[in-house]
Amino acid sequence: MKKFAATALIVAAAACATSCSSTRVQTDYDHEVVFSNYATFAWYTRSVQDKPPTTGGNEIIDRRIRRAIAENITNKGFSQTAPEKADFVVTYYVSLSSQLRMYSTGWGYGRGYGPYWRYGYGYWPGWGYAGVSTYHESTVIIDIIDRAKGQLVWRGSISRALNKKSSTEEKINDSMARVLRTFPPAG
Repeated sequence: MKKFAATALIVAAAACATSCSSTRVQTDYDHEVVFSNYATFAWYTRSVQDKPPTTGGNEIIDRRIRRAIAENITNKGFSQTAPEKADFVVTYYVSLSSQLRMYSTGWGYGRGYGPYWRYGYGYWPGWGYAGVSTYHESTVIIDIIDRAKGQLVWRGSISRALNKKSSTEEKINDSMARVLRTFPPAG
């Protein structure tokens, strides 16, 4: 019975850890576009009306994201050029939000020295507990726009919980690589 309780506790902790650190990547594209016709890209030039990236005014994070995106696209065989000569333009947006996480340990086993902590050591049935916590989540959306047509042809996004190390160069490079893994689409 002790092995069962210990195993159940480990499985519950692993499930909580994976759900707490979940990262969601989504991509979509225009299936009528022939991506093999593209060879060059440039950064989209924003006008005053365009929504700017929301990096909290941190130009360092903006440069990290732009470098990671450009590096991933260049590694796929595309050349960066002037906007008026590019086959497609790239832009990105960042969305920050607060999320609620609910958790429960459910019904389980307690451990201690018997009723009121007096007698023998052992396990006994007990009630779990539930709670709610708040965490912050960041979503980065990358858009690929056909420059000649002015149409969105590919979009990818990644959402993940923020922590102290979320904006390190390594984490940003990893996140942008995960989003751009399916660009350009095969077929």
